[in-house]
Amino acid sequence: MRYKLLILFLAVFALIALSGTAASGSNTHGNSPETSSSSFSPGISVPTYVYENETFYLNVTEFTSGYHNYSLSAYLGAENDTGLSPLFYYGHSKTGNFSIPVTAPSEIENIHGFINATAVNSTGSTVSSVSSISLINVSAPVIFNSTIKNTDPVPITNITVTYTISHGTSSVVAGISHINEIKSNSTYKDNITVPASLVYKGKDTLTVTTNNPVITIAGKSTTTFYYGQSPNYDWVYYIAAVAVAFSVFLIVASGRRNTVKVPKWKRSKSSRKSKKLEKAK
Repeated sequence: MRYKLLILFLAVFALIALSGTAASGSNTHGNSPETSSSSFSPGISVPTYVYENETFYLNVTEFTSGYHNYSLSAYLGAENDTGLSPLFYYGHSKTGNFSIPVTAPSEIENIHGFINATAVNSTGSTVSSVSSISLINVSAPVIFNSTIKNTDPVPITNITVTYTISHGTSSVVAGISHINEIKSNSTYKDNITVPASLVYKGKDTLTVTTNNPVITIAGKSTTTFYYGQSPNYDWVYYIAAVAVAFSVFLIVASGRRNTVKVPKWKRSKSSRKSKKLEKAK
């Protein structure tokens, strides 16, 4: 799989080299040259964390005053790119805005990528810009569930449910879900799927809130859970067993020390005295 990443990097470098060659060649034939412009710098927006097989969006904004005829090439890759799609994208836009749906790999991975954006400036020259895509961390999915309750006699619309995870003094909004409507005097079972990278290892607190005071959480709005491998407390039982065994040993040893042994000379003397008493009888 490492060869795929190498091919991806080589493709980008070749793309940059070809852009320069195309520019010089276009000048020779009198066509519009393709050049790199520092003022033409597209904005790239991607999530930092996604979960396996999640569909997210790679958003690119090329809109800059004085440009038109926008195009975009995107290259994506991972060491194990199973399930990653697309690996290559090419498209045009009149507005300079692109929103590319991407499906994350089906394995825990890191997604790498580059984009090559082009546009035509006011003088008719084609300008280009090659940018790297920020590293996207792919982790296992974690699902949170809640039951939302509407106690009003009328339906409530446009409900936002926020899931916040706290760990010690740190907290993060793990996810936000949007509910179009909850009917009067009814409940709604809500759930969100978030990347495991957003969940702290160890003991966490999940708090669920809504944007409408009429909408409440059925049951507890705050709950504590443990994420990751639970600590092993077997050593407590081992120490307790050793302590009990040692206590028994001390009791037995103490009992033996309290037993007074009669010296041999005293036992012999006592035996002779008993025999004399028997003869006297």
